[in-house]
Amino acid sequence: MRARFLLSIFLIYTIFSSCRIGEDRTTEQKPLESYHERQNAVLKTLTLSFAGDIMAHDVNYLRKPYSRIYESVKHIFLEDDLTFANLEFPVDPQRPLSNYPNFNNHPPYVEAAISAGFDVFSLANNHIGDQGKGGIENTLSTMKELQKQNNIFFSGIKTQGRGNFIPIMIEKRNLKIGFLAITSFINNYSTAELVEIVNYKKSSENEAFVNYISSIAPHYDLFILSFHGGIEYALQPEREKILFFYSLLHAGVDIVWGHHPHVLQPWEMRMIRGATKLIIPSSGNFISGQTWRIDPVNPNPRRVFTGDSAIFSVVVGMLDDDAWILKVKPILISNYKDPDYGMLVMPFEKILELENLSEEWENYYHNRLKEIEKITADRKTKYYGR
Repeated sequence: MRARFLLSIFLIYTIFSSCRIGEDRTTEQKPLESYHERQNAVLKTLTLSFAGDIMAHDVNYLRKPYSRIYESVKHIFLEDDLTFANLEFPVDPQRPLSNYPNFNNHPPYVEAAISAGFDVFSLANNHIGDQGKGGIENTLSTMKELQKQNNIFFSGIKTQGRGNFIPIMIEKRNLKIGFLAITSFINNYSTAELVEIVNYKKSSENEAFVNYISSIAPHYDLFILSFHGGIEYALQPEREKILFFYSLLHAGVDIVWGHHPHVLQPWEMRMIRGATKLIIPSSGNFISGQTWRIDPVNPNPRRVFTGDSAIFSVVVGMLDDDAWILKVKPILISNYKDPDYGMLVMPFEKILELENLSEEWENYYHNRLKEIEKITADRKTKYYGR
């Protein structure tokens, strides 16, 4: 107990003393090996990567090979323990490829993401019902087939009559990880019975879900909740959403991973019952076509943030029965419009090293990097519209 108490004090000091704006935007503690030896503490660690929305606009799926999308970042995903992304479209091979507003794609587009290292997919989002019930049923069968071939995991949709909000369990490094994906709404409500939906703005629904989470979270070493919702293109989360996230942490969720706004929002860490937990209100777009026609000189202010985001590299440590967030490193990325291969996901530094980058685009990406650095450095909770 004394070792655990001392480690708690150590972690609190190191994590929160490093939460300042500066050159290093990684929140981490100092090396622990010698400290653990002295205190005889046991700590298991996992490295997780959280990306945002994998979109499938026509400018994305008409350019092959799809593997090129991930070429500059796949090393991150192949070296971690688990990589998470939100698939913002049905995967129905029986229907044609389809662009916004009623998305649909085919297995090869998803297989490229899997080959690049993505392991865990959220399927609960407002577009999953774009092709009706049949589209969701075919998505489910497609993902199950991909799961057999590649040992992937997914959550957020279900067969008719299956119980609500049943997490999947992922076993990694002898740890039991609970993962559940929910969305706050869906565009096609005729498909609602096949999608995990929680309207967090309804107090009764909110409270019932939080109580349910508090009953199941203790069965896992680490519990991760994927949440799809919020205000599109808002650079700060709305108050109701953040308060919902806080209640989920108190109910036993260790990481709340959000998406839907299509733009990055400031992340934060919270100390809950003596252990650090993580909230990513919105992880933005990982890949999309939303900045395909952006003007580098006069970019559309509503669209410009949809092309930039971060991959959150998160180190989780287990001490006895508690999960601690030990390190969060946002890797800043942007969608680069390659003249030959279309939209590619690249770290900013890789884009700025390109020899064929014009002065206009170089200035554009320098400015975008500054804006995204501000968001990832800002971990003070603010609310949309304030």
